[in-house]
Parts: sequence; structure tokens; C-alpha cells
Amino acid sequence: MLFGIDVSYHQGLIDWPRVRTSGVRFAIIKASEGEGYTDPMFEQNMLGAAEAEIVAGTYHFFLPRYDPLAQARHYVKTLQELGGGKPTLPPCVDIETPGPGKSAYNQSLKVFLEEIFRLTGRTAMIYVSPGFWNSYLPVPVYSGYKLQRSGVDWAAEYPLWVAHYTTGWPHQVYPWAGWAFWQYSSSGKIAGITTRVDLNLFSGTAQELAALVES
Repeated sequence: MLFGIDVSYHQGLIDWPRVRTSGVRFAIIKASEGEGYTDPMFEQNMLGAAEAEIVAGTYHFFLPRYDPLAQARHYVKTLQELGGGKPTLPPCVDIETPGPGKSAYNQSLKVFLEEIFRLTGRTAMIYVSPGFWNSYLPVPVYSGYKLQRSGVDWAAEYPLWVAHYTTGWPHQVYPWAGWAFWQYSSSGKIAGITTRVDLNLFSGTAQELAALVES
């Protein structure tokens, strides 16, 4: 497994060479939120990570009450204009804001991800905690020893970045058989960052991480 972080403007000015010496091999950087917000540190963080030879990824903070098509287009525009043109990990949608209802949330998220694929040709990742997914998406239930399907099976096509802070192993999340990235702490301290920072693991080798990178 490989060690990494995810950051936004909350981390302030980051000393990326020092971050690299801390053992960080990848960084997933906030790009955008909603229909029009761009993280003010996005461009600088992308440049800093690239210069430090840290594999970079990006994410969009999803607001389910807003138009998913407009959000996807804003995210892609931000990547094109401020992403630095360097190869990155797959785009990612961060879902942690409650929505108008399980069925509506499910449909909105699906529309967002399909639009990302249409615009970029890339299959995005989904960032979510087990508790949030089970609370706000229509997950299946067992009834009479049979699995009552819920309409979220489509999500298995998208790699999972699971957020679960636990002393053990992260919980399984339906419909995924495993996870690609695991955010295991929100209170890490590493050289080069003055604030607390999210800590992550990638479930693979350096070669497998590199294989995820595209321009």
C-alpha cells in the first residue's frame, strides 16, 4: 500500500517538497464545489504537487440540491483551466452532504458521473463513508433470505474511495467488493503542512497507482 493525503484551502500554504520527504506518494486535491465555487488553492496545490513529484488527483465536493450537469461541467472546466495540464488520477466526486431523498440522490449522482465520463472519457471515483452511503442512498436490504435490489448496483463501475476512521479495517460498502483508496484519518500531522490533514492509503503498488494516471 502507498501513503497519501487529500487537501484543500483549509491546509493553507503547503511546503510540497517537505510533504514528499514525509513519505507522501499521492495527493488528492480539492478542485471545485457546487455549480461555481473553485478552491482558491487548487491551482497552486496542483503545481506544488507536480514539482515535488507527488502523484496528484482531484475531487469535486458534490451538492445534491444543485444541478448535477452544471456541477460536472464546472468541475471539468476547473480542471481544464487550472489543473496544470499534468497527468492525474481519475476525477472524483466527494459526497457527504445530505440530499432531498434517496432515490433523487441516487439519480443525481449517476447523472453527474455519466457527464464526467462524457466530457473527459474517464471513469471517476466516488468518495463516501459507509455511514453516509447507507443513510442517504437506497442500499439493498435482505428480506426473507433474498436481497431486495435498490438501484445502486451501477456504482460498482466506479472505484471507491472510502472514508472510515477506525482502529480496524474499513467496513464493506455495497455494491463494491473492495476499495481503491481509504481515508483513515482526518487529523494527521506531517511535515510541510501546519494544519491537521486527511490521511489515506492506496490499495496497490506504485506501478498500479501510475496505471491510474492519465492526462
